[in-house]
Amino acid sequence: MGTINERIKANGKPSYTAQIRKKHKGKVILNLVETFASERAAEKWLKQQEKALKRPGGLERAVNAKARKCVADCIHDYIEASPEGFGKSKSQMLSYFQRLDFGGFAIEDLSAQDFVKLAMELLSGIQARPADTQKDSPSHYTLRPRKPQTVNGYMVTLGTLIRYGGPICGVTMPRAEFDEAMRTLHHQRIVSKSAQRNRRPTLDEIDMLMAHFFRGYCENPRMLPMHKIMAAAIFEVHRQGALLKQTWADFDRESEEITIRDMKHPRQTKGNDMTLSIREEARAIIMSMPRNNDRIFPYNSDVVSRRFTDACKLLGIEDLHFHDLRHEGISRLFEMGLTIPQVAQISGHQSWQCLKRYTQIKQLGDKYEGWKWWDVVRAPL
Repeated sequence: MGTINERIKANGKPSYTAQIRKKHKGKVILNLVETFASERAAEKWLKQQEKALKRPGGLERAVNAKARKCVADCIHDYIEASPEGFGKSKSQMLSYFQRLDFGGFAIEDLSAQDFVKLAMELLSGIQARPADTQKDSPSHYTLRPRKPQTVNGYMVTLGTLIRYGGPICGVTMPRAEFDEAMRTLHHQRIVSKSAQRNRRPTLDEIDMLMAHFFRGYCENPRMLPMHKIMAAAIFEVHRQGALLKQTWADFDRESEEITIRDMKHPRQTKGNDMTLSIREEARAIIMSMPRNNDRIFPYNSDVVSRRFTDACKLLGIEDLHFHDLRHEGISRLFEMGLTIPQVAQISGHQSWQCLKRYTQIKQLGDKYEGWKWWDVVRAPL
């Protein structure tokens, strides 16, 4: 008989893991595991599997099939075995591999050539089946080429499964084949690491953007107050994702602190809550926002990014990303004479080494002293 175990996930919802184990001469020859959102679904799966195993040759077929576990199944097991889950980017990439034809390949049979071919297809812009089947259409599969840096991110994510997923999935991972493929991919420049960005907006560029966004908001107050969001990004020095999920409940004006929930971290984002200092200029921007939502800046991240990118194109500002506003804000703190530990307490960087690239300052003092937009960004919305 199989077993069903209930587990409460990080989001508070239960999951039910059904398992069937078969032994021969004291050795486990088959271990079937599947996780479901409901106990009823788990029970149904158990009955189906047990019925199939009782058929003539059923056990032998199941053992042979399990020995050739596919990539998608291994990814499923790898994700389920993580008690804290993974960050948004890693989870999306793993799901993407599951929906590619590559996801159906037997993982132990993968060769270096298979990995190279996968990377080349990603570079060319191959599209996986959509997660939402209702969006499946011929136009969805139009090639959208990726940069080598993007492909590298996908392959590095796949590499974590190959290097660490073997004991979890019960298979021998093709580590040597993967490593050989990555050497070839780097040599051929099919993958490459992202260059370190040092782009900072000039005061003239910031002035152009602020004028554009403020004018648009004055003409139509239903528009996103991008002038506020942009100023908050510079003076709070938090990532866009952290900025847009801040809540009034986590803002302590008296102690001059704010708690960022699930702050981005390379290994553990879920539960990585950090309480950070908020300087006076950032507090003033926060206090100017209306308290008509649990979130201080209750806006969609994709929309904010798109508005910023569109404005830069319209104004002829080249190679400026929203994240560069954070770079500007952190560099400003160093220019004002703050130390690395002091800046880390504001920015949330857990490695002082990561902050060193911001210490190449252009000038001393606060170039935003007497800034023409202070009254605008501090005014109640």
